[in-house]
Amino acid sequence: MAVPKRRLSRMKRDQRRANHDKVEAPTLVEIEYNGQLVVVPRRIAKALPYLTERELGKLGVEL
Repeated sequence: MAVPKRRLSRMKRDQRRANHDKVEAPTLVEIEYNGQLVVVPRRIAKALPYLTERELGKLGVEL
């Protein structure tokens, strides 16, 4: 079994653990909605016709 030769500092340990927890910005796409060009995250693009204006406002979509 592998055993570390020296003790890791808290900073180095935390840096190693944080490497895979990076948050990426959502992919944005331009789609036409009600005759306007709207930029929304890709995951919302399919649901756009079914959302109410209040829900769109919460998502930051300007109509």
